[in-house]
Order: sequence, then structure tokens, then C-alpha cells
Amino acid sequence: MKSLVSMIVALGLAVAFTAPTFAADAPKTKADCEKAKMNWDDAAKKCSPGKM
Repeated sequence: MKSLVSMIVALGLAVAFTAPTFAADAPKTKADCEKAKMNWDDAAKKCSPGKM
């Protein structure tokens, strides 16, 4: 039982420290968006993944 709790705690810590790496913000400007090879929406002034 102790090993199960230890594994759950270790997994939780691992996720807590790696999650910010995968949660990168989208570029905020059109130039940065195009540089990242993403799609800029002029109407919403937002960048979205992938080219259309």
C-alpha cells in the first residue's frame, strides 16, 4: 500500500513539473505567428495551430 501511494505521489509531481512545458502560449503578434508557421486570424487578432 505504501508503494502505491508513493507511486501516485511521484506521478503527480512528475506531471506537475512537466505540464508547463506542454502549455506554451501561442504567439501574440502576426509576425511571430507567421514565423512559427501558424495561422493568423486578422479578425480575432489571434494565432492558431497549423496553416489552412
